[in-house]
Amino acid sequence: PSTGEITRLSHAGRELPVRKDGDQVVVALTPGDQEISLSWRMNEPPGTHVKADAVTLPVESANVTTILHVPNDQWVLWAHGPLRGPAVRFWVILLVALMAAAILSRTPHSPLRFVEWALLAIGLTQVPLPAALVVVGWLYLLVWRGHRTFLALPATPFNQLQLGIALATFVALIVLIAVVAAGLLGNPEMFIKGNNSSRYSLQWFLSGSDNELPQPGAWMVSIWWYRLLMLAWALWLAASLIRWLRWGWDQFSKEALWKRKIVVPPPVPPTTP
Repeated sequence: PSTGEITRLSHAGRELPVRKDGDQVVVALTPGDQEISLSWRMNEPPGTHVKADAVTLPVESANVTTILHVPNDQWVLWAHGPLRGPAVRFWVILLVALMAAAILSRTPHSPLRFVEWALLAIGLTQVPLPAALVVVGWLYLLVWRGHRTFLALPATPFNQLQLGIALATFVALIVLIAVVAAGLLGNPEMFIKGNNSSRYSLQWFLSGSDNELPQPGAWMVSIWWYRLLMLAWALWLAASLIRWLRWGWDQFSKEALWKRKIVVPPPVPPTTP
């Protein structure tokens, strides 16, 4: 780029003086395999959209690898470039989670409304699916606890399920606390996959290119936007959890906390005179 400031030029590991002709860098080559390293600096703020600088070679190229290193304080939202590269799969997972929230809100005796399911689903995308299912199962287990089919259970299964509900409540609270901690202190899980990419390193590969090298890039914002959104979600969760626990206790203690098994002695045979 014409605005780039060259900081280093080497050929086969040997430093070379920079020869520029306008926006072109001239390097004398010899036959055979060789390695050229050119480093430059752009005196421009990166902005929200970051992409590789425009580079034109004198000939066509092959096996082009482009790596974009992401700073720790940036939140990658989207990536674009050659097909063999990173894909931000979070948005697909979020769409599936919202569809699941819509389905759950329409089930009979749903404990939450659609908005509550949707907000809960957004936070649970940051934990593995089994952990998210524990929270969903816990809520529906409390719904069943207040149903007459549960109340009609014999003493032994009733008491065993009461212990199971208490354990499920403990595990669900651990999961929700982990989500809040990860959101406020950790990094967002955007499920970036493809060509050995991660949230710290986005890598693209192109088998063949013309004179102009590909310019893949990514949309990213400060990580503090993620922290702010997770703080708002944590405050909503705290207010909602108070209501859920109060409702859960009413369900858990409905009619009885524990059933005693009553043993009826066998009838005494009548005595004969």
